[in-house]
Order: sequence, then structure tokens, then C-alpha cells
Amino acid sequence: MAEIVQYHLEQMVGELEDLERCKLFTRPELKSIVKKRTKFEYGLRRRRVARADFLRYIEYEINVDALRRKRKHRTMRQGQAAKRTLSDFSIGRRIVSIFERALARHSSDVALWLQYIEFVKTSDHSEDGEASSRALSRIYASAITKHPYEARLWIMAAEHELDASSNGGAARLLLQRALRVNPRDGALWVEYFRLELLLAEKIRARRRVLGIDHAGEGEDGGEENTGLIALPALDEEKEFDQRVEDQAMAKYAAVQAAELSAKQRAALATPGNAYLQGAVAIIVFEQAVRAIPDDWRFRQQFVSVLKRFPDTHGVRQRVLDSIAADFAHCAQARSFLCVAHLSLSSSSSPELVDALREAVANYGQALGALDTPDMWAEYVGFLAKWRDVSREEESLSAYFAALLKRAAKQVAADNGGARLSEAVALELAEGELLAEATRRFPASEALWCKRLQAAIGAGAGDGGVARLFEVHALPAARHARGVWDLWLSWTEREMTADDVRAKYVAAFAMTSQLTSEHAGLKAHVQVRFVDWAWSLGVDAFRAACHTVQRHAFPTPGFFCRCLELEPEAKHKATLHELACRVDESDKGPWLSYLQFLVGERRLEAAAAVFWRASKALPSDGDREAFDAMYQELLRQKK
Repeated sequence: MAEIVQYHLEQMVGELEDLERCKLFTRPELKSIVKKRTKFEYGLRRRRVARADFLRYIEYEINVDALRRKRKHRTMRQGQAAKRTLSDFSIGRRIVSIFERALARHSSDVALWLQYIEFVKTSDHSEDGEASSRALSRIYASAITKHPYEARLWIMAAEHELDASSNGGAARLLLQRALRVNPRDGALWVEYFRLELLLAEKIRARRRVLGIDHAGEGEDGGEENTGLIALPALDEEKEFDQRVEDQAMAKYAAVQAAELSAKQRAALATPGNAYLQGAVAIIVFEQAVRAIPDDWRFRQQFVSVLKRFPDTHGVRQRVLDSIAADFAHCAQARSFLCVAHLSLSSSSSPELVDALREAVANYGQALGALDTPDMWAEYVGFLAKWRDVSREEESLSAYFAALLKRAAKQVAADNGGARLSEAVALELAEGELLAEATRRFPASEALWCKRLQAAIGAGAGDGGVARLFEVHALPAARHARGVWDLWLSWTEREMTADDVRAKYVAAFAMTSQLTSEHAGLKAHVQVRFVDWAWSLGVDAFRAACHTVQRHAFPTPGFFCRCLELEPEAKHKATLHELACRVDESDKGPWLSYLQFLVGERRLEAAAAVFWRASKALPSDGDREAFDAMYQELLRQKK
């Protein structure tokens, strides 16, 4: 062990001498650095070394390098030459070495690989950028070999080949290999699709610069695969047969040519090369659909990618036609198709109004073909969104408001209720339709709140509002906090104090029947009661506390609120006693009680409470932490 540590320390000699020669660190500072590095190196020679040990070493080296950079920048401002020396590269190389040693032990940690890649991308530990690019290629190859199912690594490697090496062919090859291993990974298909569009766009841009108006023969968008990431053959690829793929592609091309409609053929027709018109991107999309056939949102991602590329209308239409054909009964997919063309118009464009009218017409056709609650919910949501967005444009806002009113009449005219959904009712329902919506969706808190607010705002008689609350809303939506708040607020505002107390007692009885998952609602009602009583005075507040204890099961939240409001220490002690009895295994109330007693200088009482708590609390790590907290309370008061 010592020999290996000594070897690593000896590799630092040249760097340390250079740092001292450049007057970036003093000799005592260099001794401290050597001492710290020695400690880290011995730590890395243990039998079991955690990932955190390597990261602490790396963090220390990064901080040392940051300090070196600041000091060198300061010397440069003082007029000294900016010559690069050994110390400019050595710390970065050491960090790379630590990463390599860390990954030798923790090669299964994807996050560690990503940290390593990010460091190499952002650091300048190499003397030239080409060496750094080669290092990244080597790291990507190792990472992918260890984690062939991590799509992120494949995509990052392809981006590196395309951006750093300008090697589109190598990037394509990487993504093709990734898809052989991960054929159902949507991110890889989308990235491959984007790559083909990007390569075609680069060729078009190059031709525009050169003044070439027609595509050359044999252009395929590929480039020489020199300098590509050298990946060994993966076990997952052995079952893949290239000849089968070529045959499938040829068969697909023939079928596609036969199935294209006249409109699609016209969209794709060009005197130039088909590659530049997106033919390969269409093939990638079709293969992606075969691999992941049942997810329309996956196909929506391809439409989002196409927004960034001009001259891709034919490809875009092919993707939209695919969604329309395969998801005719999906309301969300149809809604997306209705508004897909809006992404081509900016918010300030004069064509936006025409585009919105076209979207409304598209929704009309969709509702004719799919007259379901979900489709109506999508339509109403679209109208409400644009009504709110266009409030500054009075005519446009009025147009959407009129459409919403017409939609409400159409939903109300459907006697069978097939068009009514919770979302539609929230936006459109009024009067009888709103009542019907609460009958159809009795557990909807939002619908009940809307109906109750409408009843209160309409000035219905007290008896009618109370009956609506007590007979209909609360039994149907007993778990809904918003309904309880509306009822209690209305009660406190409209009734006498005695009637309000009676209503709260009835509320305690109703909430006591709720399951433990709604314990927060029980506490909420109890806290509201004491807050309301506090507004009437201290005596009313204390009477309310006794009322809760008689008619409900007091919650910890109730006692916390009472302790916040109670002004006298004598009553606070009683509340603390009661709070500790709710759940004796909970150390929180015990600690609060002890803090109160120690603050009051009642140390004997605190010792007695501590003894009781020690008997009640489970004997585990929490018990030790509780003892330590109590001792800390005593020390603070001395």
C-alpha cells in the first residue's frame, strides 16, 4: 500500500516545483497540499472505498485548481507573461486519473460516468482540443460498453461525434447500434430522426452557399466514418442480422411507394435527391412507429422536432396522418391534430386568426366523428384557453366567449349526458346543468365549490343554502376541504355564536368517520374552531378547547394551535400533558413539553416528564437522539 501511495506522490514533484517557481503557492501551502493528498491516497487504498471518497478527493483537486487559476490570473494582470506551464495541465490530469480509478471500482454507477464526461468536456487538462476529443470518444466507448441500455450515453456520444468531430456518419452509426440494443427506447428514435433531418439541412445549407440548385446524384447525407467511437461488438447485437434489415427496408420502400396518396406524392415530389426531402427521416419514423405503436405522444415528439427544420412539410404531414389513422378514437390525439397547425403561426402573425378559425372547424369535424365527454372536454379547454389568452383583443375574446356559450347549449341539449364531463362542467355548467354535474360527479370538490358559491352568490335563502351544504354537499364530498371551508365560513358569517358551536360539533362527528388518510382534515376543522373562538375572547377559546376534547378525538395539530394561542403558563402545562397522551411514542410533543418546563425553570418537573418519556418512547436511535436533545436543552439554560 505504502509503495503505491509513494508512487502517486512522486508523480506530483514536477507540478509542485512548477507551482513554487511560478509563485502561485508558498512552500507551507504546498506542504499542506501534499499532506492532504497523502491522506486521500491512503483512503483510496482501503479494501472498501465508497464513491463519496473519490468524489471528495476530486472536489479538493478542483478547488486547488480553481485557486491556482485565480492566482495566475492575478499575476497576469500585474504584467507577467501568460506562458502555460506544467501545472496548468497536471491537476486536470490527476482528476482524470482519480475518475479512472473510481470507475474501475464503481463501473456500474451511471451518474459517476456522467460526472466524468462533464468534467472532461468542460476542463482544459489537455494541451490541445483534439486530444480532449479523443479522450471523450474513449470515455464514451467505455461507458456504453458497460451500460448499453442507457440511452443518454448513446445520445451524448452521437452528439459528440456530430458537434466535436463533424462526423455525421459516425453519429448515425452510433444511433443505429443503440436502436439494435434498445429498439423500444423513444428518446433514441426521436434523436435518430432529428439527426437525419439535421444532416439533410446541413447539405441544403451547403448547397445554397455554393449556389447549387439541384441535388447531385448519389448524395445520401453520409460522411466518412473516420475517427468514430470505437465500440467493441456488444452481446446484445449478435442476434441482429443486417441482411434482414436491408430486406425489410427494401420491402417497406416498395410498399410505401404503392401506398402514398396523390397528395403525399406531390408533397414529396422534387427534381433533386429524395434524401434532402426527408425520405430517410420518414423511414426512421415508420420504423419507430413499428417499434412503439401504441403511444401517440411518442409520435407527437416527432412533430415537435420538425418545427425546427424548414422545408419538411411533407414529412410533417406524414407524421400527422399516422396519428390520425392509428388514434382515431383517442380524444387527446384528435385534439392535438386540430391545433397542430397553430405552431406554424406566431402570436403576432396576422394569419393567427385564420389559423384559430381553422382549429375551431377542425374541432367541429372531430366532435362529429367522436362525440364523447373527453372530446368535448378537449374542445372546451381549447376555447377557454384562447378566451383567456386573447383578453386584450376584444373581438377575438368575444368570439371565443360566444363559442363557449354555444358549447354549453350543445352540452345541455344532450339529454343522455354523454357530452358532460367534470372538466366541461367546471367551465360551462350553470344552474340545472351544474346540479346535474354534481349528481354525475358527487366526489368532485371543484364542482361542489362552484355550485355552492353560485348558491351563496345568488342570495338563496338561508334554509336553502344550509340544506344544500348539509344534505347534499357534505355527505357526498366529506373529504373535500374546500367544501368544509365554504360551509364553516358561511356558518360563521350568517349564524349566531351558539349555532356556530353546534355546527362545529356536528362537523366533529362527521369528520370522525373519515379514514386516517384524511387526518389532516380532522385537524383543520378543529383548528378552525379554536381560531374562530379566539376571535370571541380567551374564555370562549378555552371553552372551545374543552368542547373539542369532549366531542372529538383531539389531533396533534389541534394541541399545537392551542399552545400557540394560550397566554397563561398554567393552562399551557395542561395542554402539554394532553398533547403527550395523544401518541406517547411520538417524541415531538415530549420535547415541546420539556422545552416549556425548562424555559419555566421547573427542572424537577422536567426531570419527571423526561423519565416518563424515556419509558414511553421506543428504545432505538430516536431514543438516543431524544436524550441528546434533552441534555442540550439543559445546557442552554445553564
